[in-house]
Amino acid sequence: MRMAVPGIARLRRGTALVEMAIVLLLLMLLTLGAIEYGWMFLKQEQITNAARQASRLACTPDATNAQVTTQISRLMSSYGMASSGYTTTLTPNDVSAAGRGETVTVQISVTYKKVGITNFALLPMPAKLTSAVVMEKEGP
Repeated sequence: MRMAVPGIARLRRGTALVEMAIVLLLLMLLTLGAIEYGWMFLKQEQITNAARQASRLACTPDATNAQVTTQISRLMSSYGMASSGYTTTLTPNDVSAAGRGETVTVQISVTYKKVGITNFALLPMPAKLTSAVVMEKEGP
């Protein structure tokens, strides 16, 4: 016959509670990390898409800088990054001056802290998300 020792059951419950706290902390870190990295990849893809669409527009024969920057603004607004302080660089500075066959580059950069979802300090995240798309100018 087995004899119960008083206090052992309470000790086991305390150990289980400590183990659960450690495991839940690790699970929360993994969950926050997965959410933050997924969000970062989504924002990077959106920035790349905006640069690609603007570059396609910039390569048309009658494109102007105003049209290209309007396209970028419209897309960044639709992605929720209108107030992110993004920067746009067009090369050449005047896309209408590029001749047929010359390359046109559209680059968009966003500081990640301004678009991050959790900004969890323990995760190594990039300082900036940048995308540059290069296409050849079309035309007669």
